[in-house]
Formats: sequence, structure tokens, C-alpha cells
Amino acid sequence: MLAQAVVEFFKHKVVSSIIVLACWPAIDRMKFTRQLSQYGMSATFSCEPAILDNIHPQYLQGVLYMVREDDNLAFFKKVKRVHFKMKYKWLLLGDHVPEALRDIRYDSDVTFLKSGRNNSNETKKSTNLVPEPPTSPTYFYDVYVHPREGISIHYWAHWTKESGFVVTHDREKILRRLDLQRYPLRIATPVGHYSSDKYDGTFVDYLKDETMLDQDPGIRSAHSASMLLTEAVNAQDILIENELWATVVNNNSMFLMVSNGQADLSGGVLRLLLDRSFKLDYVTPLWPFRVGFTYLAERESSSNMYLEPFSPGVWWSCLGIMAILAMVEWITAKTPKEKEGALYTVLTTWLQQDASAVPEGASGRWAFTVLSISAMLVHAYYTSAIVSALMSTGRGGPETLKALGDSKYAIASEDYDYMRYLFFDVETTWDDLEYLKKKKKTSKFYQELERGVELIQQGNTAFHSEYNQIYPHFKTFSDDHICKLQHIDTIPEILTWVTTTKHGQWTEVLRIAGSWLQETGLRKRLVNRLRIPQPPCRASLLAERVKLGDIAPLLALTMLGAILSVVLLGIEIMYAKAKGRKLQEGDAKHALEDNDDSSEVTDVVYNYLA
Repeated sequence: MLAQAVVEFFKHKVVSSIIVLACWPAIDRMKFTRQLSQYGMSATFSCEPAILDNIHPQYLQGVLYMVREDDNLAFFKKVKRVHFKMKYKWLLLGDHVPEALRDIRYDSDVTFLKSGRNNSNETKKSTNLVPEPPTSPTYFYDVYVHPREGISIHYWAHWTKESGFVVTHDREKILRRLDLQRYPLRIATPVGHYSSDKYDGTFVDYLKDETMLDQDPGIRSAHSASMLLTEAVNAQDILIENELWATVVNNNSMFLMVSNGQADLSGGVLRLLLDRSFKLDYVTPLWPFRVGFTYLAERESSSNMYLEPFSPGVWWSCLGIMAILAMVEWITAKTPKEKEGALYTVLTTWLQQDASAVPEGASGRWAFTVLSISAMLVHAYYTSAIVSALMSTGRGGPETLKALGDSKYAIASEDYDYMRYLFFDVETTWDDLEYLKKKKKTSKFYQELERGVELIQQGNTAFHSEYNQIYPHFKTFSDDHICKLQHIDTIPEILTWVTTTKHGQWTEVLRIAGSWLQETGLRKRLVNRLRIPQPPCRASLLAERVKLGDIAPLLALTMLGAILSVVLLGIEIMYAKAKGRKLQEGDAKHALEDNDDSSEVTDVVYNYLA
């Protein structure tokens, strides 16, 4: 039954095959392998743990180790720490847990199996067992190895032929891995702008001082997030001060200390780069600031801002309602003059004009219509809609790197390691960025932050920097400048993370804690507290001078209406002349006919008298 219990355990671990570490005779190996295969599990025997160096499993790999009475450190010295992580799932089979396991990783997935009740003094001394069910023949215990507290085993699951493999204390196992029992975690934190000469207090005081949030936001956010992680796993923090962030040439850099395992967590956020992914593990994303180009953009002049407050649907509905009201006025009119002026009665009343001033002719009435609509556009009831349109009018200017390359703006950047050596001075895979650099980058590209602010104020340069670095200088900007600030981000938020040692002892537990921070909203609250908001536009956009281009469509429509009025007047004149000529010709014809009739009467009278 032992083979079936072993197979059921590894199937629960989703293991594809087993490596059996046991120095057995060939006949015993064959028998045990046959027993395992009967239950659907393949196995490979070896007497030396070196076989683990030659196998690189693509799937989870089980390791079954037969504990011997003569176990000593010599065997486990051959087993590397890397073999107790990643895709290896260990099952120790025997009557005790070797003390040599004290040197394995804290987060190792190791299970101890014993058949029946164990009365070993050695096991009793190193175990904290939950009372065992008296009828369970096969017990599985979670092997908990703490760096300071040592080894302890805890009841986790049991197997019987009737019930199969039953996990009873998996929740306790997970919580146990998330409790480091105040074990110290080393947090490597760059000093940044801190100096005892400039700040009256310790470095820890500087990190906690909320009045200094505009300084070193990346350090503060990552260090605070690291502190939250240590609290989440019930660990004790140890601050390690560093001079540099991500350099690989100075031994006192945060990047080297974390990658070499001299520190467990980074106290400064690092962006996710391909070469760093081979040296660091990324625990939780953190982004308290934006990185990109900042420039002053002219307010986008809406060419239809006097027409856009009413959508086309509103304009058509107004026309429909006016036609309905005019029809009602025409039906209810009692005199021919009222019927003729029904439409213009509605129009003048709607536009709050004097109906008595409506001309009689078609051209005059059309000119009156144009005048009324122009007056409506500046009417008090329409002003509120214009205000809404103006207030919602966005800033104009490029919104992408390629558009920036095609724009009138020059570009410049703050000079520091990331920008110079990993962003602008190397060829990237970003086509838009390469296009921008090809068109705009000059020999004077790198500028000091203060100079970059001056270039932004001049209104012809887009300066690339971290937003939190440039924000304190916005106090020198005028209201007009702040209202015209525009940004083009170049680095996505997901690229900045709190990191830990690659495949480190605490990687998985810290990653789980990082997920917990995000689920509970602690990370978001931390970022919101540290992220510096964009300064509010204190000056109303209505205060800006209205430009000719803003009202050009209105002027064009008004001029077109006026010209059409003249054209209608000409048509009216031509029509009146044509009608006059027709009337004159008709009168002349009647006169001739009258003359002809009178001459005939005269002849008749003359003949009669003769």
C-alpha cells in the first residue's frame, strides 16, 4: 500500500515522474518501480543526488528520498539548495527527518511520510504534531524549515485505501509559509538626495518625513512598499543604505546587493529590463510617477466652438419644433397677413426679437433671419453652452512620440544613467522613439533640470524627465503656463517594480505578499499618497483672448448669409421688373383692343348716318 500512497501524493502535486534517491539492490528497485507503474507513475532510481544536476524538468518533478539511519551531512552536501526549489517536489520516506535539512530553503516544498505512529525521540524533539487520527495508516507531514527556528513537522494530509489521499491542513501550511516569525529581512535602500548636512535627522527620519515627498519618490515608494511586505509576512526589517541605484560597477549599489543576495528586498523601484530579469525577481509593481516629455502647448482653438455647443441633432430638433409651431400658427391665424407671417412670428418670438421689425420682402426676411441667428449665438441663454464648450476644450499639441517628431517643438532630456545609457544613447525597438531621435535629437540634448524648466517656459521645447523631479519647479510657472502643460509618457507603469533576489529564499512568499497588498488596496493607497498630482489650472480658459480662428466659421456663415440676402434682393428686383414688363404689355394690349373696338363703332355709326 506504500507505493499507492506515494503515487497518490505525487499526483496531488501534479508531478509527471519520480526520481527515487535510494541505494537499493537491483531486484528491490525493479519491484518498487513495478509497483509504482501499476498506479500510473514512472520512476528513475539513483544512489547519488548528482542526477538532479542532469535533469532540467519542464514539468514538476518528484523526488522520493529514502531516509536512512546512517544519514549524515555528506549526502546533503551533494544536494544543492537549488534542488529544493523551482519544480522539484520532495517526499522524505522514513522514521525521522534528517537534521541536515536545516540548511535548505525556507520556502522549500518538502513533505515527510511515515507509516503508522512514530515514537522516535528525535522526531518528537523536532516536531509539533497535530493529534493524529488513530485509524489513519499513512500520514503526510509538512516539513517546515525556518532559518532561525530550525526544523518542525506539521500534520498536513493522510491516505487510506478507502478514502484515498485527503489534505486536511493545507490552509495552515500556507499561513505558516507566510509567517517569518520576525526573521530579519534586509532592505537595500539608496540614499539618494539625503545628506545629514542638508536634513536634520537620520536617513530613516528622512524616508518617513511626509514634508519631503517631492524628493526621491522612487526611493520612498519602494522602501515603504518593502516595509509593507515585511509586515505582511511578519518579518523584521534591516535597513541597508546604498550609494547608487542600478549600476553594475560599484559594489555599494542596490542592484548588485539584491542580485547577489546580500539584500532580500530593494528599497528603490527598478524598471523591468530584459538583462535585469536574469538577475532579479520582480515582486510587486509600483509606480508613483510618470516619465516622459513635458512641454507648453497652445490651447486648442475649436474652429466650431460657437456651433459645437448644440449638436447636429439639437439643431435639427430646433428646426422641427419651429416648423411645427409655425404650422400651428398658420392654422390658427384669422387673417391672410397672419397666415403669411406665421413662420416669422415663431422665429422672432423664439429668438426674442421684435416681430414688428420683420421686413415684407423675401430678401429682407432672409437678412432678418441671418441677423436673428447671429444674435442668438451671443444671447444670454446660449452663453452657458459656449462656456461649457470652452471649458472642455483641451490643450492642443502632439500626443505621441511620432507626432512630437513632426511638431515644431525641440526636445531635450535630463541627464542621468537611465536616460543616457538605456534610453536615448542606444538603439531601441521603439520605432516612434527612434523616429523622434532621428528628427529632433541634437548635440545639446542633455540639459540640467533647471535649464529644462526654462526651456519649457519658453514654449518651444519638450523636456524629458521624471514628473516628480520636475514638479517642484512648477511653482515658478505662471497660471498661463500651468494651464498649457502637456505630457507625453514614454514608460508604461508596469515597468517599475519592487525587486528581490533571483530565485531567492523569500521570492515566492514575498510575491504572494505583494499580491495581497494589491488585493487589499494598500499598494494603491501608498502610491496615491506618494504620487504628485498635476497642478490645477488656476486660470480659467475663458480668460484667454478669443482668436480670429475661433470665430472664423461664424463670420463665414454670417457673410454667406449676407451675400445670399443680396442675391435674393437681386432676384427680387429681377422678378419685379419681369412682372412689371408683363403687366405693361398686358395693359397695352388691352388698350389696343379698346381702340379697335371704338373705331369699329365709329364706322358703324358713320355708315348709319350716311
